[in-house]
Amino acid sequence: MNRIPVISHKKNSFRFFSIICFLTLTACSSHVADISGTSKFSSKQADKANYTYYDVSYGDTLWSISKKYYNNPLYWPNIFKNNADRIYDADLILPGQSIIIYSNISEESKRKAQAHALSRGLWVVGYKEEVDIKFLEIN
Repeated sequence: MNRIPVISHKKNSFRFFSIICFLTLTACSSHVADISGTSKFSSKQADKANYTYYDVSYGDTLWSISKKYYNNPLYWPNIFKNNADRIYDADLILPGQSIIIYSNISEESKRKAQAHALSRGLWVVGYKEEVDIKFLEIN
C-alpha cells in the first residue's frame, strides 16, 4: 500500500501558496507610479500670532478670563463661541482645560457678545442654556 505522507502534502501546499503570493506581489509592484509634487494638509494656515492657549486654573471663569485678556468681562461669549468644541456649558469650565483666546476680535463680535452677556439671564451650572445655543447658532 502506497500512501503519500501528510507532511509532504502540507509542504507542497505551502510552496504553492508562497509562489502565488510572490507572483502577485511582483505583478502589483510593477504598476506603482512615483509620487511627485507637494501638497498642503490644510488650505487654511493658522496665524499663531492671532491666538494663545490658556490653561484654566481653579477658580477661573469665562468672565474673569475675558476681563484678563480683553479688559472687559462682558466679552466672555466670544471665548465660549471660539471654544464651543471644548466647552459644553459656559457656566462650567474645569481646571486643566486648554482654551483658545483670540487676540483680535471684531467690533461686531464684541457688540454681539456684550449684548448676549447682558441679556442672558440666570446661570445654571452643568446645563447648556438655550440662549447660549441660539447665540452659537446665530453668531
